[in-house]
Amino acid sequence: MSPSLNATLSHSEIESIHAHSLDLLERVGIDYKTPKALKVLEALGCPVDYGRNQARLPRDVVEWALAQAPRVIRLGARDPARDVVLNGRSSHHTNDSQGTEVIDLESGERHDSTAEDLRRACLFGDALDMVKIVNVTVSASDVPAHQRTLFHFAQAFTHTSKPVRTGVLNAEQLPFIVELVKAVTGSETFRPIFSVVDCTISPMMHDGPMTEACLGLARLGVPIMVYPMPLAGGTSPVNLGGTILLHNVEFLSGLVLYQAANPGTPIIYGAGASQLDMHTGRYGGSADGTGMQLALCELAHYYNLPVNLFGLSTKSQKLDAQYGYEAMANGIMAWLAGADEIYSMGLLGSAQVLSLEKMVLDNHLAHLIEDMFRPIRIDEEHLQAQLIGRVGIGGSYLTQRETRDFTRREYVPMWPPAGQDVLEIARTEALEILNNHKPPPLPDGALEKVNAILIEADIELQDL
Repeated sequence: MSPSLNATLSHSEIESIHAHSLDLLERVGIDYKTPKALKVLEALGCPVDYGRNQARLPRDVVEWALAQAPRVIRLGARDPARDVVLNGRSSHHTNDSQGTEVIDLESGERHDSTAEDLRRACLFGDALDMVKIVNVTVSASDVPAHQRTLFHFAQAFTHTSKPVRTGVLNAEQLPFIVELVKAVTGSETFRPIFSVVDCTISPMMHDGPMTEACLGLARLGVPIMVYPMPLAGGTSPVNLGGTILLHNVEFLSGLVLYQAANPGTPIIYGAGASQLDMHTGRYGGSADGTGMQLALCELAHYYNLPVNLFGLSTKSQKLDAQYGYEAMANGIMAWLAGADEIYSMGLLGSAQVLSLEKMVLDNHLAHLIEDMFRPIRIDEEHLQAQLIGRVGIGGSYLTQRETRDFTRREYVPMWPPAGQDVLEIARTEALEILNNHKPPPLPDGALEKVNAILIEADIELQDL
């Protein structure tokens, strides 16, 4: 049996949250910020108000949409052998996303993130074995805004063959993304090798252009993580129960829309709720906010949907004791909660500052968590009753053949190794990756196609 946490919410409490969510969606509704969403929902019989860009979602429509969303989702990759399947049986780590600053690996100086920093982050995402899904970790601030999303995709597709994830800001970018996918996979048939994040706007709104993009992505079969980010005390009620309810309302409003656009669209429950620090006004979260994350995970399980929980993240600005205890505590919590995805590796400062050394250390922490909960085999071979009888009272196991054989096959070395400093290990490994890791090659001629697509997009998207 796998280790697990005790339930945060009772079944009756989950049903109460669900019932209130249905009531608010039907009685108050959601502001989708685009008439294109309203047309899709109106076709399902939802009452819409084009003047306000708002729709109300009847209970039966919400229940219908929940029944359409699949529990098992395949996140495609450029290399199909690196596809990730979200099926509730294991947790998959991701790196973090959309940071704005970087601690330079060579100099230690801090600067705004650039295209080179994004390239490095994608390269590390490809190299580190516990990173299964590669987010666009930092924004390329030195690339013009109208080019940036396409550039992000191109960098990610080029420097990793793992599943990629980022946001798409408007629908006009979709044709170019489709062509990028075809170029890097060497196929004329579009196969999703990426998933996207759709962030709602609390309270109870969506971003219009991003919503239009996600409507197109849903029709293409691209997995969508609906990721509400209400802040308790700021954009949602200060009490955590109210924030959980608002978060769930916003999530369901996204799920309904994308199932209406294309029934069966893969949807991931993103648990992005946090808290406003009422002493400083900063984004953050206190210890009780961890329970809120667990409650959201339980709601996702209630809906039979894959779920993403934050894990190896920290509010600390450096690799210190605060980073260590926050990352490890959150990572263990997400693993025990049964999260399909544990988000995230690589960023300090509440997901703002990229540290490649942190990315390396996070990879080690992910291994430690996996090793902690590795099943202990209790079978005849591993109980070693005959060996115990043979060695007898007062004997030694160090010289036994079985000790040698099982050490070679199954021994988990201590980490960090005795006498070594973890920060020195992280820096050495980070420099090794930076200087020597080569991303999986693209098909012949793909890079030229990618560059041509970016040039065309630069011309076509200048007015966005």
